[in-house]
Amino acid sequence: MAHYFVGDIQGCYDELNRLLEQVRFDPAKDILCPVGDLIARGPASEKVADLMLQLKSSVLPVLGNHDIHFLSVCHGLFKLKKKDGLAKLFDSAWRDEYTRWLVQQPLIRYFPQFDLYMSHAGLHPQVAYTQQIELAEEAMQNLRGKQQKEWLSRMYGAKTGSYNEQLGRAERFRFIINVTTRMRYLHEDGSLEFAHKDAPDNTPNLVPWFDYPQKHNNNSRIVFGHWASLLGHTQRDDRLALDTGCVWGNKLTAYCPEHNRYYFQASASG
Repeated sequence: MAHYFVGDIQGCYDELNRLLEQVRFDPAKDILCPVGDLIARGPASEKVADLMLQLKSSVLPVLGNHDIHFLSVCHGLFKLKKKDGLAKLFDSAWRDEYTRWLVQQPLIRYFPQFDLYMSHAGLHPQVAYTQQIELAEEAMQNLRGKQQKEWLSRMYGAKTGSYNEQLGRAERFRFIINVTTRMRYLHEDGSLEFAHKDAPDNTPNLVPWFDYPQKHNNNSRIVFGHWASLLGHTQRDDRLALDTGCVWGNKLTAYCPEHNRYYFQASASG
């Protein structure tokens, strides 16, 4: 049995299949762990969604910003845009089944056998990881209830950029959604900054979340995606960046903790 943590798939169905063939993925014994953004932008989100439903207990993802955006689109909070690449999934026979499956997935997973956390964008270095898991579960309980549309609408608008114990339920919701699905940089005071997507070399006065001083937390590893422009900028054992920009013409990347090895999807010609 092996776990394969895979970077942002974003509808790149053929590339995902080539990667799974390359590692000889066996759903009868192996586990696929996508780091979020399973769909959107790429050419075949509907096929990726169908595959996730077929894999059942052999896939353990976390949600990314594009996954949650799709839920918002399904509730009419946003109109489909051509660049989203979601029209075929939106019109598919399994759309409703897939959205029900999506909201059952968490924002954070912890794998104690590897002392490893998985979150699409990362974990905030100034808030205890255990507390962030509690906040993430509260957020998903909100989205699994009858007021899903209302809670999805609360993600947009005023942003909660930092955490304190006095935050109300809506502010806690926005904070943990932003941390786990959108975070890249922090201001010097630890608050979230959303405008910049460039690699760290080009952003003075901002700190990548994984370089910000830790508080409360141990040396657990964190697997994350979301930040394709990081290519080559994270060579650390404790912060594993797996978004290598497959949807932008690069390759899909996976990491297997059992083998302590990275795998890179082969090209169509092998």
